[in-house]
Amino acid sequence: MSYKIALQYKPLVSIALTTYNGKEFLRKQLDSLLNQTYQHFEIVISDDGSDSETISILNEYSNKDKRVRWSKSPFQRGFVKNTENAISLCKGEIIFLCDQDDIWYEDRVMLHVEAYKDPSVLWVYNKLVLVDEDEKEIGFLEDTLKDYYTKERMKLLYYTWGSCIGGAMTSYRASILHKVMPIGKHAPAHDSWIQLAIFPSKSFFIDKVLQVYRQHGGNEVGWGQEFSKEEFKKREKLAISGNLQFLKYLPKNRHLQLWKRIYFYFVYRVKQIRVIFRK
Repeated sequence: MSYKIALQYKPLVSIALTTYNGKEFLRKQLDSLLNQTYQHFEIVISDDGSDSETISILNEYSNKDKRVRWSKSPFQRGFVKNTENAISLCKGEIIFLCDQDDIWYEDRVMLHVEAYKDPSVLWVYNKLVLVDEDEKEIGFLEDTLKDYYTKERMKLLYYTWGSCIGGAMTSYRASILHKVMPIGKHAPAHDSWIQLAIFPSKSFFIDKVLQVYRQHGGNEVGWGQEFSKEEFKKREKLAISGNLQFLKYLPKNRHLQLWKRIYFYFVYRVKQIRVIFRK
């Protein structure tokens, strides 16, 4: 009996795809989405003011497949707000976050949906392989970040620094995702905000590579970026300042549970004291 119920589980999936001048790699990503073995989905695209060539591709795909629809983001303020807009337009029960320059393996959506047959699972993530702009394999996150996929790493404080499971490899139940919108002010990124806000919701890890994560010169966010010592120190200083602002904001955010707000209030005070003593 339970097997028959499982077979009938076919939720509408929303793929929240964000675009910005993505003409070089966008077609391959869209083709990989349309070629999924699980076909009950919509592709919801939020564009952040792209060039005419990218818009032409969006029009082409939305005209040939009614499951694809796109609109211009009203924010025009970068990838975080563009993602927020894409999420707000999704109608599905499960929402995938999607980059414009990756490639999904054909069974990715199906395997995520299977994980959601367990009603206690609220978000799902999978492994990926890093490739360059020519799709030549660079490596895997676990080659350099040994504990990246382990639960031990997923502590609440990590999310305030922007550490998280990368949004491109995640999906969420819409019921929990819409509750934590809009994305918190001063948040390092949309994915770290989401995972902070829904913590400690039950996740499910698919221990299998289900997509390629392309690294190239135009990445908004990437793993292959290298900086000089001077540039690194500059970015580190900005990150520390930004995260202190974020900590100051979190206790006031009513989208967070009360215990989290109290927790971050004390963390912020401790950080303030450390800054004073460092001076």
